[in-house]
Amino acid sequence: MYPLVHQQPATADGRPGGLAPRGWTRLLGALLGCLLAAACGSPTGRQPTTTSQQASAGPTHRDYWPTAGWRTAAPNQQGMDPQLLGDLDTQVPQRYPQVRSLLVVRHGYLAYEHYWQAMTAANGDNLYSVTKSVVSALVGIALGDGKLKGLDQTVGELLARHLPPDADPRVARVTLEQLLTMTSGLAGDDPSLGGDPRISQRQGASHDWVGHILGRRLATNPGSSFAYSSATSQLLSAVVADATGQSTLAFARARLFGPLGIASAKAPAPVFVAHPSPAVVKAYARAPVAWPTDPQGYQLGFSGLKLPSRELAKLAICTSTAAAGTAVRWSRPTTWPPRSIRTAPQHPALPPRATATSGG
Repeated sequence: MYPLVHQQPATADGRPGGLAPRGWTRLLGALLGCLLAAACGSPTGRQPTTTSQQASAGPTHRDYWPTAGWRTAAPNQQGMDPQLLGDLDTQVPQRYPQVRSLLVVRHGYLAYEHYWQAMTAANGDNLYSVTKSVVSALVGIALGDGKLKGLDQTVGELLARHLPPDADPRVARVTLEQLLTMTSGLAGDDPSLGGDPRISQRQGASHDWVGHILGRRLATNPGSSFAYSSATSQLLSAVVADATGQSTLAFARARLFGPLGIASAKAPAPVFVAHPSPAVVKAYARAPVAWPTDPQGYQLGFSGLKLPSRELAKLAICTSTAAAGTAVRWSRPTTWPPRSIRTAPQHPALPPRATATSGG
């Protein structure tokens, strides 16, 4: 129903992509975790087949930032087992045919890179819910820039002009931190976690998504329980845009993408609709970087951001090193990246397989 968000972008030769369920990504993560743990523990002399030109040597410490591009190194130069990494070429498509790219970065060097389904390093892919983490990072940067005052700011302060007159009075008291941790009281909308998919459908049919979300009655009191809610991430995108006085994409371009060397000047930002025109779908599919908007022009906060795999890897490395002041100046003090990626305490109401984390 919503091809810009729920369907994989077309491949480089124009073939449409398939759907991307959550389950196989969790399994893939577990598989790769085991493989990479083994790869780091028992190096061998076999050289893998990779798609990248290999560097002559790889240090065990970071000596550059990949703003202008990633440097590559042979796995054994980074203390990894090249045989296990080489086996991924065939294991991944056999077990997880949905996977289109896989990159392994160690000590800041690209030790493995492979693409399937006619995808290349130049192609972008829909990040789906990783978009939530990017929006969370932008909230942290806005805090550091003084555009936001603190995590205790409320929806009543930040989104006052969007609040419907008959809104649930508790909505105005929801804090920024509760939005980030998905404890706002909004009902869950992810069916794989027990949420109601009709919530997202009604939101998509609205001409004012932010107003529609703020007009919903809370299912629980703010801060009392966790519910996986893409709607809360959409509110965060609106918060970033309203607080900075520019679109979420423009703020990301100036304060995150630009400093990391992620080219987004020509990124299309199509309006998200149930039945987009063929031209819009084609433009989104071909663009390496894109970020659709809701009908009001707010970038989607929950899904839809497209980036090439190498650019996504920059964000991952940035998040893991930002507390040390690498590449991007985050919030003051520099506690946002570790705070935003930490696992929140398990809430007794959560199913065992779901965990609340800041920013999705």
